[in-house]
Amino acid sequence: MGAVEHLKTLCCLGLKPESAMIAVAPLLHEILPHGWCRMILLEPDAQYGPGYAENPATAAIFRERERHFIDDRLSPVSLLAPAFRANAIGWTLHLQGRSWLESGWYRELEAPLDSCWILDAMVSEAGRNFALAHLMLTRPRGARPFTADDVQCLDRLRPWLAHALRPQPSGERPADEDSLGIIGAAVCSGQLILMPNAKLVFQTPGAESLLRMLVRGQGDDTRYVLVRDRLPAPVLKLLPRIAGTANGTSNTPPRVHVSTAYGVVTLEAKWLVPEGAVAVDVAKDPNSCLIAVTIELHEPAVAHAARVLRESGATPAQTKVGIHLALGKSRSAIADELGIQSSSVADHSKKLYQTLDVHNSTELATKIWLGQRQDEARQDLRRAR
Repeated sequence: MGAVEHLKTLCCLGLKPESAMIAVAPLLHEILPHGWCRMILLEPDAQYGPGYAENPATAAIFRERERHFIDDRLSPVSLLAPAFRANAIGWTLHLQGRSWLESGWYRELEAPLDSCWILDAMVSEAGRNFALAHLMLTRPRGARPFTADDVQCLDRLRPWLAHALRPQPSGERPADEDSLGIIGAAVCSGQLILMPNAKLVFQTPGAESLLRMLVRGQGDDTRYVLVRDRLPAPVLKLLPRIAGTANGTSNTPPRVHVSTAYGVVTLEAKWLVPEGAVAVDVAKDPNSCLIAVTIELHEPAVAHAARVLRESGATPAQTKVGIHLALGKSRSAIADELGIQSSSVADHSKKLYQTLDVHNSTELATKIWLGQRQDEARQDLRRAR
């Protein structure tokens, strides 16, 4: 299955808009090569909603500096309001000359992110007079600028992206995804270094956006308090766990799995033991050591299943049926949900089983949900030898 066909399949799977951003970002690289991707969901009043940026430093840099360039005519943000209503695409292509490279916006925001050439697009559904999302693809200064051909390529994808990023009533969102826990590989990660009393010592650039995913209510960033001022509740849960494990009062692993609109976020705490320290001595006073909290966002379960099926050679139709089979649904339920005949479900299932060399839905589910973990376990075993 080609990247465009797979993107169309993902856009029709009913993922939450935030999860859809995570799922489609890797495919955009295959379809239209670029350096980094940014996506921001937009509200009807032109306010920013939830967003996702592949470069982990994006959130911190833009939060600190973007407001300084709102009135700068050479900044992309000055063009945002009219583009929002016009559902424009490629309106920043003219910002590719010398004046752009000498602008404050480029020097202060884009250059530190290794992004120079920008292809912007507003994503909107037919019949709506406002955009649903703002999509930005960037390339480094050493790469070729975007061209009209790139604009046309991205324009052909906009109807599918609009379907994926449209607001959904809660009843339309699949309930199966959250119950599956960690399925896919980590999409992005960050780390906090804390003192045992919960004082923050250091954080990596990628941690801020992940923490915002944990505390965001309805996508309103104005409610978010920087981690240096207040740690989110999931992080605070880890500290007594790791302390209890160290002093023998608890055997609960210092790990937390949190289901978010973006996917499952995992947090794991570990003691930072000084090099050369004796384990027995450290155990006597673990509070003298720092604590490292690793945070990872994992790809949505449905997107993971679709990726595994694509890599195995499944067609788009087989992928849709296979995901539902792996979720434990009956053939009649799948037929009703996909709007096809039960005989078609049976036919797609048979061909899918042959393609993946499995015999039933149980073996299919094992291959999808456990195959990656088994591969990782075998790799760890080989490294240990």
